[in-house]
Amino acid sequence: MKVRYLTTLMIVSFVLLLQAGIVQAVHEGKPITPYGDSCLRCSEYGTCKYTLSHEDAKKAMMDYYHKKGYVVELILKNGRFIKAKVKDENKVVDIIIFDRRTGRLRSIY
Repeated sequence: MKVRYLTTLMIVSFVLLLQAGIVQAVHEGKPITPYGDSCLRCSEYGTCKYTLSHEDAKKAMMDYYHKKGYVVELILKNGRFIKAKVKDENKVVDIIIFDRRTGRLRSIY
């Protein structure tokens, strides 16, 4: 009887702890980067006239997030894509991938 009680208690505790971890990972309110948003240097339809250089892409991301009150810190430049952290007062609020060919911003946080 005690073994069954302890097993049930452990399972319920594990499920509750798992649920608490999931809830903490969800952003409060509006997302920092809406799904499929694009920078203003390219069209709304996800196409650019040319592939943005790394410097142009950095400026585009900085302009986009500066209007929202955030700072961008580049993590990795890899071919067509750039990975960056979006910060609010030294606190990471989003991690994004920027596509230099289409101008699309995608949150991976």
